Amino acid sequence: MSGEPSLISRIREEKRVLSVKKIYNVLMGALQLSLKHTRLCYLPTRISIETGNICNLKCPLCPTGRKDPGPSRGFMAFEDYKKIIDELSRDLILVRLYNWGEPLLNKNLIPMIQYAYKQGTGVTISTNLNILDQQTAAELMGSGLSKIFVSCDGASSETYAAYHVGGSFSTVMDNIRLLLAEKRKRPACMTRIIWLYHVFRHNEHEVGKAVDLADNLGLEIRINKMRTDMGKEIFETASQAIERDREWIPEDPKYCAFDLENKRVKKEKNFCSLPWKETVINWNGAVLPCCSVFEDTYSLGNAFEEGFKKVWNGKAYIAARKEIAGKKNSTKTICHICKANGFTHF
Repeated sequence: MSGEPSLISRIREEKRVLSVKKIYNVLMGALQLSLKHTRLCYLPTRISIETGNICNLKCPLCPTGRKDPGPSRGFMAFEDYKKIIDELSRDLILVRLYNWGEPLLNKNLIPMIQYAYKQGTGVTISTNLNILDQQTAAELMGSGLSKIFVSCDGASSETYAAYHVGGSFSTVMDNIRLLLAEKRKRPACMTRIIWLYHVFRHNEHEVGKAVDLADNLGLEIRINKMRTDMGKEIFETASQAIERDREWIPEDPKYCAFDLENKRVKKEKNFCSLPWKETVINWNGAVLPCCSVFEDTYSLGNAFEEGFKKVWNGKAYIAARKEIAGKKNSTKTICHICKANGFTHF
């Protein structure tokens, strides 16, 4: 793609975020996962930090877009964010600054990116890109971001609006061009701008059009399978999800994660490695085992109140790993529910 950094620049960036301790975490993580240990002697190298769980769109399969009740709403304060980075930066390779909201709504997003970058950590965001101005685009391209994922599920205004309710396809395209223009002004900028296109039934006919449009823009594009209702998927079986959301599921088997005839996922799971590899810290400090958990009720602890390291090897996190590993334990967590329903469907 045009404007992409050289191979040498990429290698330098990889070296920047690595260290002996981070490599130790990766190797020890692989070992303890293979042995299914539940108390861990390393910290995760990749985490998601939710800058806020408020969004400007109303996507129908997203609990934030629907304004589902349950979690408290707000934005992470910069001082709270700094505490997390200060505690974990020596262990982190990547921080994802998004989860259940639009990151560009947090006025401290740019300082957050810059702070983690200066600590030697790679940073990514995922955005619907409906809100952007020239100054913010320039700041993003100069912040040290590794990747910007742009969620855009359509290649025309009509198709886009069917899911991204309240958004504008033309605005997203204009803002992508703005980011690309700002990137071209900075030859050393290594930020990758990636169009995420999730295939639904209503937009599967435009996949080829989206690929051509991305190519004309000089933009990376990833074609992904859709998720059924994201607030309910771990609380129900694949059969239940298919029954309710069938109108959204694409017909082309190439883009579908489900066996629609038998109402099940194509690749059934019997194990989940996420509680050994990653973690999610919501805007209010709640620590959750993965990005599929929407409500604070299922928190495994609070990073602001206890410190993340204590939560990582706390009673709840250990119980979650024991359940997935098939070991005896008496503490119930969200992972018990997810496992009972066949784990996530995507």
